[in-house]
Amino acid sequence: MGGRLMNRALRVALFAGCMALIAGGCLLFGDRSVSWLIGSAGIAVCGLFFARFEKKDTSAGEIALAAVMTALSVTGRIIFAPLPAFKPCAAVIILAGIYLGAEQGFLIGALTALISNFFFTQGIWTPFQMMIWGLIGLLAGLIGKRLKKNRLMLCIFGALAGLCYSLFMDICSVIWLGGGFTPERFLGLTLTSAWFTVSYMVSNCVFLLIFIKPAERIFERLHAKFGIGAGTRRA
Repeated sequence: MGGRLMNRALRVALFAGCMALIAGGCLLFGDRSVSWLIGSAGIAVCGLFFARFEKKDTSAGEIALAAVMTALSVTGRIIFAPLPAFKPCAAVIILAGIYLGAEQGFLIGALTALISNFFFTQGIWTPFQMMIWGLIGLLAGLIGKRLKKNRLMLCIFGALAGLCYSLFMDICSVIWLGGGFTPERFLGLTLTSAWFTVSYMVSNCVFLLIFIKPAERIFERLHAKFGIGAGTRRA
């Protein structure tokens, strides 16, 4: 009984602390408070996914495979750092969602942003990146069967993922610059970063086409031998 009361008290204290932090951030950043709120919401959503994953009865093999995919995604982003916006990390996240399932895809996407930004520097953009990459991995898992059967659909999904990532980060930038969000500012920033957007879209398609065959063989073998992976069965 005492343990339950203690856990409940800790949860209430944690919730109150989070609310105080969010409110304090809104007061501190003033006209940038919207960005702070969205970033806080992103952290909360990612935290819920992490907590759910922690409570699930996940096998050691699945945890190890998720860690490997996260490491590959992070490493790919760092290695390709000299090439702006041309990186394999989104392709790895998409494949993780397809072959490991929607929840694993979200976690690997969110962790990619969090861990790799220790190299690229953390900032208000980190929760935005965690959210958008996590959602890309989640959606890839939800429609994974269709993406495996159709290479054209896979490329379209990769291109749209690159487009959404770039536009989402542009929204983050416009809001954080202060002065509120306006269509004119957003359009100006989007046009300025158009080359990066196209590069994200093209790189996702290129790396997906390069990785899809090896990934299919590897994950189907892992599923056949060890039963690892939620999305490894052929549709």
